[in-house]
Amino acid sequence: MSSLTDKVVATLSEDIERGMLRPGDRIPTEVALMKQLSVSRSVVREAISRLQAAHVVETRHGIGTFILPQQDKEDAVRLPDADLSSMIDVMAIIEFRIDLEAAAAALAAVRRTDQHLKQIAAALARFEAELAHGSTNVVAHDVEFHLQIARASGNRYFFDVLSQMGRGVSPRTRLGKAELAELDQIERLRNVLSEHQMIYQAIVRQDADDARAAMRMHLSNSRERLRRAHESTAS
Repeated sequence: MSSLTDKVVATLSEDIERGMLRPGDRIPTEVALMKQLSVSRSVVREAISRLQAAHVVETRHGIGTFILPQQDKEDAVRLPDADLSSMIDVMAIIEFRIDLEAAAAALAAVRRTDQHLKQIAAALARFEAELAHGSTNVVAHDVEFHLQIARASGNRYFFDVLSQMGRGVSPRTRLGKAELAELDQIERLRNVLSEHQMIYQAIVRQDADDARAAMRMHLSNSRERLRRAHESTAS
């Protein structure tokens, strides 16, 4: 496991496998997990988002997060791990996601429920709140936004694939400080937020064509932003 998020996911998964957490049980609160595992709130939220997308847990707003009955592991989609230190792999992941998530967004526009909209909007609001405070700590909210759209598609395979990608849903290469400065993080993330809002509004309107186009544009722009940043630091 290479990240703090993986650590949280692994801990909860092991507790489930050992029977310490059973279907219907409520998992520890965010604060309890933060203290137990010495991680930040955003790490806990990203881990829970991944478990939600994999149908391991379900969050009932205002009540807590609960363990769901587990499906047969042989039914799950499996993907190889990507090397997120490689720009080639990061770009390949985004290219793979373009058609995949465009289709998920179109289906979400048609199939979404009011509860789905609340969950997508909540992720969007948390992303926006971080930026309003000058923080770039938005990875968990970025991941959650995309996973909640996959959930709203009503097709479990979108959930399975994106949840397995983990950090690849919001890829971060091992950029140095100079490269991070080149990216102008706050301004870049404001653009990402604006693109997320366009996707969300298309889903609210139940406009499948606009949702598909907005998601395609967002991921294509993400690929282009990374390409420009990489080229500027390589020259």
